Amino acid sequence: MIIDHRKYLSLLLLPAMISTVYSADILDGSTLIKKEEKVPDVPSFTVKYNGDMLECFPNRLIRKKTHKNTIEYRCVKKYIAASSTADMEISGDEQRGRDETKRLRQDVEDRMKTGRVTTVEISEGDARRPWMASYVAKRKLENRFYAKYIKWMLPAKFYISLRPQLAGLAGSPEETKLRDGGSRAGFFYYYRFDNDIDLTLQYEGKIDWTNGGRFINLSDTSNTLRRLSYLSLDYKKQTLLLGKYWSAYYDIAGWTDHFMAYGAQASGAFNSSSDGSGSGTGRADEMLQAHSVVGDFHTTLQYQKRHNGQFGMDTDYLYGVAASTIYKGWSDYGFQFGLSAAYARFVEITPLLSSLGITGSDQSYIAGFSYRKKKFLANAVLSYSKNHMNDDQGIYFDGVGAELYAHYDFTDSIRFAGGFNWLNPRESEYQSEYSVKKGIFSLQYTFGKKTFDDLFYLEVALPHGRSANGESYKTSTAFGMRYRLDF
Repeated sequence: MIIDHRKYLSLLLLPAMISTVYSADILDGSTLIKKEEKVPDVPSFTVKYNGDMLECFPNRLIRKKTHKNTIEYRCVKKYIAASSTADMEISGDEQRGRDETKRLRQDVEDRMKTGRVTTVEISEGDARRPWMASYVAKRKLENRFYAKYIKWMLPAKFYISLRPQLAGLAGSPEETKLRDGGSRAGFFYYYRFDNDIDLTLQYEGKIDWTNGGRFINLSDTSNTLRRLSYLSLDYKKQTLLLGKYWSAYYDIAGWTDHFMAYGAQASGAFNSSSDGSGSGTGRADEMLQAHSVVGDFHTTLQYQKRHNGQFGMDTDYLYGVAASTIYKGWSDYGFQFGLSAAYARFVEITPLLSSLGITGSDQSYIAGFSYRKKKFLANAVLSYSKNHMNDDQGIYFDGVGAELYAHYDFTDSIRFAGGFNWLNPRESEYQSEYSVKKGIFSLQYTFGKKTFDDLFYLEVALPHGRSANGESYKTSTAFGMRYRLDF
């Protein structure tokens, strides 16, 4: 019986790793066969290769000058339905921190599950006998010198998120102009060994197209153009990670970091106009991190060895530690709670640090709450910090902060988001008038797959705080877009 493979075979070519003898592709709704070519009238067959059962369909006749024609087959792993990100307790929204990593991993797993395609040529005579065609195909696949290595190369993902933005800076007298709203690009590699250990490798860099910055810069560890660069191993809900990655503190602070332009000023994640790499509260650098899931508790422990201090400091951090825990036992009702703390010890408190208001170690504490119900989401955090946050003049203070982020989806394309950032110094020695009191409102329209990765937005910040010298801040407006490309 001849199977009409055109009813079953739908594949999307993977743009990399294509050679004259092998190609790796993904099932995704577009045919591999050129419609203008006549498909050879020979049977399909199955063959076992690399532990997978492949279905091989004739694709085209290759005519030889010797008249020993061959049939090109495309062999694809039997279809397995792709998993839903909903199974991983994350939505289709653009994600932050550890949930972003989960979604990237799920994307790679789905690609692997839906199948890879191997191209193999079989003589026209052998192709008419399915048992012989299967035997020849197996021999040819196994005899390729790279056959056992090619499987390692496939579970990879490249992505770019372009984020142009026409905006004025929050709390700044600068005029509205075209800015980069956090454009980034990256490479994500994920592989599962036979012993169920998962290997993840990711590099992500900022695309600083407004200032002509370099995309890749591995030599300068303080350069925030390098957003993420880490390697992790996972086994049975236990993760060990080394490199630059989202901190334990950000496990909680990231809950309110969802505004397009004007948020994340009060949680303490991104202190001192940095990405929080030195203090270990944002994208912590030179870090060893352990993450564990035990029952309903998700716990992270983090350690940083001696590393550079923040910009403008004349001493290093001797070490840094952080921890977080999130309770998800009430997730069925839409609730989550979390706590985190970060501590970074300076090598010494120099005269320069004293002049900046730093009197001891860098300390940060945060508690968070999250509630989701269908089209509504509300996240809130409350933070307290010492020698961690500074004002617009660079003077550090002990302070209390709070952030709220909430959104409601009117349709699958239109979202309204709102909330506030509030930060107030709580230190008798701090004499300036600096404070952050800001309401933020955002109207968003998503297109494409409607996951709010691709969108247009209008965001407004209504500040009521003051600068260190007592001046009031002006209303800021941002209009921009985000567009994500996955390869």
